[in-house]
Amino acid sequence: MATTIKKLTYADYEKIPADGFRHEIIEGEEFMTPAPTPEHQAVVFNLTLLLGNHVKSGKTGRIFQAPTDVLFSKHDIVEPDLVFVSESRASMIGPKNIRGAPDLVIEILSPSTAAVDRGEKLALYERSGVREYWIVDPVEKAVEIREFGSPRRTRFYKEGQSFETAILPGLTVRLSEIF
Repeated sequence: MATTIKKLTYADYEKIPADGFRHEIIEGEEFMTPAPTPEHQAVVFNLTLLLGNHVKSGKTGRIFQAPTDVLFSKHDIVEPDLVFVSESRASMIGPKNIRGAPDLVIEILSPSTAAVDRGEKLALYERSGVREYWIVDPVEKAVEIREFGSPRRTRFYKEGQSFETAILPGLTVRLSEIF
């Protein structure tokens, strides 16, 4: 006899009690991780200041940090560490969540999230139309940038380096400002 496994949806997600863990659903399967570490949150704060000030001064869109629900489909609901939605795509920002693919998604690696951030989430963001995905590694003090548009490319930056992104024109990100 075959066993049917029910894929979880946003309705199921909304019923998950607040328990101090981050709950996400990818392809109908629940992923749970513990609350982030202080080091992780310090990197989120630094990126929020850096990107937020740039976005606010240029009025180019909005930055959101976790916990903000991003719904890619009824079976794909995640809470990225940071997301950027450009002004031209602001209609995807609803009163309860973001529906659709943000322009930029940023995940800060933790020992408990690294496999999912580099596996299921990377695949989800790529297939869902995210333009750019940053994987930020506080241990290695490095940033990996995946560009899913044309051209498709992956860039790596380490301590002491800086980079720019077409997603946020005019912004130079120095890794020393992140870590």
